[in-house]
Amino acid sequence: MRYPLSFAQRRSRGRASPLSCAAWLDGPLDPDALRRALDVVVARHPVLRTRFTDAEQVVAPTGGVVVEHVVLPGGPDDVARAEAIASDLAARPFDLGRAPLLRVALVELGPERRLFALAAHEVVADAAAVGVLLADLAVAYRGGPPAPAPWMDYGDYALWQRERLRGEELERLLDHWRAVLRDAPPAMSFERGPGGRLTAAVPAATSPVELLAAYAVVLARHTGQADLVIAVPVSGRTRVELEPIVGPFADAVPVRVSVAGTSTFAELLARVRDAAETALAHDEVPLDLLAEELGLDLRDDAVRFAFRPPEVPAPDFPGVRSRVLPVPADGADLDLVAGEDGVVTLAHRVDPRFAEWLLGSVVAVVEEAGRAPDTPLSDLPLLPVEGAAFPTAAFPTGAPRRTRPAADDAGRSAAHDPAPLAGDAPTGGGVPSRDGIERTMAEIWAELLRTTEPIGAHDNLFGRGGGSLTAVRFASRIADAYGVVLPMDRIITSPTIAALAEFVSAELAPADDVEAGLAALSDAELDDLLRAVTATRDRRRTAEGDTR
Repeated sequence: MRYPLSFAQRRSRGRASPLSCAAWLDGPLDPDALRRALDVVVARHPVLRTRFTDAEQVVAPTGGVVVEHVVLPGGPDDVARAEAIASDLAARPFDLGRAPLLRVALVELGPERRLFALAAHEVVADAAAVGVLLADLAVAYRGGPPAPAPWMDYGDYALWQRERLRGEELERLLDHWRAVLRDAPPAMSFERGPGGRLTAAVPAATSPVELLAAYAVVLARHTGQADLVIAVPVSGRTRVELEPIVGPFADAVPVRVSVAGTSTFAELLARVRDAAETALAHDEVPLDLLAEELGLDLRDDAVRFAFRPPEVPAPDFPGVRSRVLPVPADGADLDLVAGEDGVVTLAHRVDPRFAEWLLGSVVAVVEEAGRAPDTPLSDLPLLPVEGAAFPTAAFPTGAPRRTRPAADDAGRSAAHDPAPLAGDAPTGGGVPSRDGIERTMAEIWAELLRTTEPIGAHDNLFGRGGGSLTAVRFASRIADAYGVVLPMDRIITSPTIAALAEFVSAELAPADDVEAGLAALSDAELDDLLRAVTATRDRRRTAEGDTR
């Protein structure tokens, strides 16, 4: 059977990075039963038997997916080898002209220890589709009765979507967006860097809309633009009947946020809430079709904000424990995600220093606005900026911004930006002692809390008082004192003076100390270290497409 491409498939054709997942499975698993179950799933979902031409998807009446079964001999580096096999599975390019566009591997390390890996081209699946696939796989593996067949196949959906989104119906849907996006600015662009993922914490009561508003404040300050368009991911499954269908539906809606004409964060928050709710209620027109019809630069790979973390599908087999491995996602230049219990994640493809500044600034804005919602936007604090590494423009409303001057500014105010504590910073090129670093850190944290109570080396800093804004200021003071950048996620995850002093001390350690540490290792320990470093390098190169 031949069908037209859906709009999601048209968008995904040129994307090289596949969707992938991997999980460690501990317990008795029957590889033959897994193969039979996979055959059932492929028979149930025609998109898994589909190949592609330039303009069509061609569904084969039958087909199958070979499970790549690898048995490792049982060595000290088996875990690294298994994870490298999973990375290779995802890194291998797909030929869209040949089905199936799905791969599955099972790497066996022992009778009850395996790594399950799956990779699919985005032209046949999205994250929700992988979840459906794995749920169907679990049912088929158990041998239970299959769920009712989906009301339509994905090819039928593509045909229905094409018929629906044209003529008068399309014009009706576009009328809303013409009004919302009239004279919209082009997508923001940022210089690419090595990328990575950062986490931070905000008060648990912080709503996703507050995070989005703070994100807009920081982006406006950085770019000097008062008018921003931020992509918000949506499932694309606009009807409940689409939920059991395997195929790509995921999309994004543009949320237009303007900081112009708003004097306080509370006013901006109301504006952002209305903009987000309205956009999410009008999610039927695919983003690329919207850009095409309106002649606008709308993309979901520049700046994104997600109201919740993406679903992480995992295999569920009887008697088997699953532990999902994190898989790097090829998302957007800046991809901020509101998580649970105040955890915020920023995945990025920019300079890590800029990403850390941006996330820290979002945290600072959220905390300040939480304490005083009527704070003028121009008075919301950002993470301090040293030099011109991450320039910030004057606030777009024309009001002065409140950030610290550069380090060489002769007019620095001691009242608002205290100098490092005397005697504890390195002098004359020497390296400070670990005890000295701990003493300095404890005094800085106590000063920021305005307390005379001593801070112990192993006290939980957040348990003693303060929050993420205190951590932002603490990191700035440590950078002043030692020239070492303390990552925000390290402060959040290791909030003790002892742990943070160890990090700073290691950063300041001369190369001779590192060499001395290596010299103290035995040959066997050096071999283990070398294997671990080599495996990490290979996984990183594979993830980045480096074939060296």
